[in-house]
Amino acid sequence: MQLVPAFLTRLFRRKPQFSTENPPSFAWLLEHRAERSEQPALTKGLGSEASLYRMYEYLVVGYMIGLRSEIEFFFNQPSWAVKDIPDPKDPDPTRYAILAVLPQYLTVAFNRLIERGLPRGSPAIIAGIEAENALKAKPVILEEVPQWSTEVPALDKTLVILDYMGKEPTEDTRSPGFFKMNIVADEPHVLFV
Repeated sequence: MQLVPAFLTRLFRRKPQFSTENPPSFAWLLEHRAERSEQPALTKGLGSEASLYRMYEYLVVGYMIGLRSEIEFFFNQPSWAVKDIPDPKDPDPTRYAILAVLPQYLTVAFNRLIERGLPRGSPAIIAGIEAENALKAKPVILEEVPQWSTEVPALDKTLVILDYMGKEPTEDTRSPGFFKMNIVADEPHVLFV
């Protein structure tokens, strides 16, 4: 009898499928944190809501490169205004609280670039004075958080999201945005470019 090597078993193991209708729970992500770190998010789908759920996954498993890449992907979808992210009305209070904080970080990251003259939908390469002048001529339209994200209640019990090394965030690295929702998490590194 020939046994299948363990690495092949892992390679061909069926991965769970998640969507905005069936997103991974906080507990499931913590349970699978080691195997999910540095892996693409499992939430599939197009649109701003699916992207927000992928950001949630990356944040919970501590994969900051994935989080920043998803934020940059969102930035490059100029038709997805942050204020127009639909209310996910997530039935899980933990997931809903985390989802409510993420648009705040999108506005910080995006408005930093917009205020510096790089509006959403800008080309990847800006070559020549004409291209620069065309960007400067565009109106400055800053992003705003969606109304629903300001109305989500804080969690009753404090939730701690460990950093990528499995340690509790310290007071000097703690995110004020998450702390308002009774979540102790490191300030995510959301700035790019």
